[in-house]
Amino acid sequence: MVTVDKGTHGGAATRTEKHLEFTQMALESCVKMDWALKSSGATIDTQRTSPTYDCKDSPLCRILRFFWTASPPDTILQPNVLPGNCWAFKGHQGQVVIRLPARVYLTAITVQHITKEASPSGTIISAPKDIAVFGVDVDREEETLLGMFTYNVEKDPVQTFPLKNMLLPRAFSHVKLLVKSNWGNPWYTCIYRVKVHGKMENQASTKGPDK
Repeated sequence: MVTVDKGTHGGAATRTEKHLEFTQMALESCVKMDWALKSSGATIDTQRTSPTYDCKDSPLCRILRFFWTASPPDTILQPNVLPGNCWAFKGHQGQVVIRLPARVYLTAITVQHITKEASPSGTIISAPKDIAVFGVDVDREEETLLGMFTYNVEKDPVQTFPLKNMLLPRAFSHVKLLVKSNWGNPWYTCIYRVKVHGKMENQASTKGPDK
């Protein structure tokens, strides 16, 4: 007969639950601020961003080209998430670099797409799938990998992913979103909305321990 020390295991479970609750609260507090908002001063570093998709590369678009309007990459910095109002790049691999309005200790990133129900075609195979996020030091031309994740089209259209920079004392002025695959569209990948979360460098330093 195996005797279980309920007190010990119960305490461990309680500590785990409290840790998860604290982590969730910390993440929720950081995602309130979006540093990748155009109206707040965020812009696109076009020199480090993939070219916008040209409709004539797709046989279907050649037929419907009079109905196609290419949206610029800063579309992803605006809250108007409507069917077709996205930035597209050619193929299933591409990147966008966002210039933040301040240096930020990055904690999480949010990616948003439309739902299948909202899509005129009934599919969202152009949605990004496997994504890597980097903090970019443009002065040193250095990139720091902050996280890799998968955007799941079967889940909520707004998905937030924590970044491992939460424990690193380094702020960035640029964020790179590298899309490695999409959900099956052979011609292009669409990004509707990207949000960047974290604490501004000066705010974080004033709340830190006394020097």
